[in-house]
Amino acid sequence: MFSEEFLKIAPSDQSEFGSVINYLLLKGFVVRDIFDPKEKVMRTSEYYRFIERHFDLINDYLKYSGWHIENDSILGVVALSNFYSENRTKIDRETSLILFVLRLIYENEKDESNSSTQAIYITTPGLIQVMIQDGITMPGKRLYGRGIAKSLRFLANHNIISKVSGSYDEGNVSFYILPSVCYALDGDKIKAMSQALDELNRKNESEGGLLDETSN
Repeated sequence: MFSEEFLKIAPSDQSEFGSVINYLLLKGFVVRDIFDPKEKVMRTSEYYRFIERHFDLINDYLKYSGWHIENDSILGVVALSNFYSENRTKIDRETSLILFVLRLIYENEKDESNSSTQAIYITTPGLIQVMIQDGITMPGKRLYGRGIAKSLRFLANHNIISKVSGSYDEGNVSFYILPSVCYALDGDKIKAMSQALDELNRKNESEGGLLDETSN
């Protein structure tokens, strides 16, 4: 039983247990390597280490209310999910788009990175540049740093990115894309967004070619 196993762990860990559970439920993801703004370095998360030490106990506790955790020891990510697909956090279209782009950047850059961590460093201007190069725009909105501040702040609050410096409101943030981005979007949604983007690019190319012919 959970109560019997709980009493076997150290008293200090018993005191910390509730705090870690609440942090996990609030964030949805716990990442091993996070940026320490005071020390200005990537460091190991104490929350991650705690979950790693007591993984089975925490998972058993969460099962009572329909939750499940998965620990990807290679990427260093603990991901929380619900058996009943309930209590999911809904995000707006702009944030979904930013998340999609961050996932693409992460996958493209990870193999080329020489970093000892699983995180990828980028800046707001760098993110916008990738979106422009790939023809990704915000429908009905101008693409600029302050315009995506809300989305970046939301993703930071859920341990999908980790801010390094700058101001969200001024649009000049530098941050790490954390490996939890791999779990934030499921494969079907990524495929659907990729197909929609390809179709939009083909349409734009077709219209551009038609315009050139008309001009001539």
